[in-house]
Amino acid sequence: MAGDTSVAPTCLLAENSYISGRPGRSPLHLAGEMILSMSVWLRILALLMLLSGIGVRAQELPQLLLLNTEIGLGPDGFGGEMPVVEGEVFNHGGAAYSGVSIFVEALDADGEVIGEGFGYLVDACGTALLGYALPPGRIQAYSAPFELFAEGEVANVKLSVDARAAPVERSPDVVAPAVQRIAQGEVVMLEWLDEGTLIYGVGCAGDVFTELDWRRYSLSDDSVSEIEHPDAARVTAEMIELTDATLVSQSGERNPELYFSSQMTYSPSARRVAYQNDLQSIYSAEPDGSYRRVIHRNLHRHSLRGFLWARNSGVFLAYYFGSYGEPVYYFTADVDGNMRSAWLENLPSSLIVPGPAPDGYAAVVGRREGQVSGYYWQGTYGNAELLFEAELPGNNYPAPVVTRNEIYLVRPLDGAPTLQCFSRRTRTLTMISALPLRLTRGSRAWAWLSPDGGKLALGMNGVDGGLWWLDTAGGCG
Repeated sequence: MAGDTSVAPTCLLAENSYISGRPGRSPLHLAGEMILSMSVWLRILALLMLLSGIGVRAQELPQLLLLNTEIGLGPDGFGGEMPVVEGEVFNHGGAAYSGVSIFVEALDADGEVIGEGFGYLVDACGTALLGYALPPGRIQAYSAPFELFAEGEVANVKLSVDARAAPVERSPDVVAPAVQRIAQGEVVMLEWLDEGTLIYGVGCAGDVFTELDWRRYSLSDDSVSEIEHPDAARVTAEMIELTDATLVSQSGERNPELYFSSQMTYSPSARRVAYQNDLQSIYSAEPDGSYRRVIHRNLHRHSLRGFLWARNSGVFLAYYFGSYGEPVYYFTADVDGNMRSAWLENLPSSLIVPGPAPDGYAAVVGRREGQVSGYYWQGTYGNAELLFEAELPGNNYPAPVVTRNEIYLVRPLDGAPTLQCFSRRTRTLTMISALPLRLTRGSRAWAWLSPDGGKLALGMNGVDGGLWWLDTAGGCG
């Protein structure tokens, strides 16, 4: 098996020239994209070469560097596994590069080629970014599976990269002085610990929270530190078994892989955990996995995209859609097992991801009726009230954040995502700030309001992903 061989991954310095290193992540490992100056990278690279005593055979430094090379196993498309090289591509040139391809040659101890493969730039979910041009100063992950065609053990791999120079085409940055950037990378989950501290998860949207890279951010000193999620230690093999999240309903057997598609998540304000099983029925359980309660069945025809936690303790909205532009289906409930809305199939769909009311007995949805599109206050059992007419964003925009008296909305105005506040008392709409979100059909964004409502955090995935925050203490004014 290739996974059992002793493999020395490589860091590319020029096509057909490479250096060998030890397997495993180096101190250069980055979660998602980062922008660093070229001089910083050159100093780090020089330091690593001094420490390792490795010489460089390249005559000149190329524009694209392959960093943090790792050898592992990945799916082969037929239910099995195959070896794969993973790492990051750093563009330290002055042009963008499109069509970035990474070619792999697996070598035995005598230097003979015994395997080949190729790969592409990928996002946090491993999806190939085939139409993406890597801008200058950016890092992006890559994945390159390879196949062994001869007997022998892999002693080394040789990597080369091919790409086409492309013009740097980027729309002008949105001027948003009120918005502070915290981090880059694909930020897909977040929890406020208090008014000045939050934790956020970087990785693939849809992954269970224990698969994300978590960080803690303090607004007071602008510090970021790597952490383990506070609830991660609760997720043990015994806990997962008690929830039946890995139970194959038809056979009664256990499939550990089902946990990773369960979207299991702990309520940030209540005891219990929410998740889906193999039939995509929604359950809740105690923190140790006991006392399961079924909340909603018959959801196998829908794709769960996530849980949104309402302002009231333990209340959530589960939302479902297929792809960009498709209607969003949802229901609301609480972790004690009580439905707060009608069953999903009995609720009208929404054109946006709905935002739950604090108690879950209503939601703010987007709808088009005849020639009128706008935001509606959708009651539990079909009653709806038009809040205001508006051109609606897609289902990749953040859901409205609903408090007792205010509704925070992100929608495009003059071509730029913009944060607005709608007052339910005065029925007025106030603009707060334009937002530096570069949303595409393939990316999504989320919004999270702090416990006291004074700050709003915004996360986004995709190649332009990141985390931002801004002050909302003025509310709707």
